[in-house]
Amino acid sequence: MAQDYIVLNTEASGNGMISINKSVIYAIAELSIDEIEDARRIVKTRFNKPLTVKIENNTLSIEADVKLKYQANVNQTCELIQNKIYENVFNMTGYKANSVKVNVVGFDI
Repeated sequence: MAQDYIVLNTEASGNGMISINKSVIYAIAELSIDEIEDARRIVKTRFNKPLTVKIENNTLSIEADVKLKYQANVNQTCELIQNKIYENVFNMTGYKANSVKVNVVGFDI
């Protein structure tokens, strides 16, 4: 069974624990893609999931489907997207993603 959250702090201080829901990671990844000039997010519908966040055994995997601007350098832009998602998730949550995959599914003019 997949988890819906990541436990960040499990100290036995008696004050509880700190955990983050995967919808927070999802929102951070969406914002990260929007920051890249040559990349476009695919809108989520009932039939497609362009962004997938998986949490299993406190390991985080993120997979994003994007469209790129026509004539953009695919390798460079995908690497930029991966780095931006990884850095933003780490900076905002303090948790390191184990894998960030970017799939190019089309191009925009």
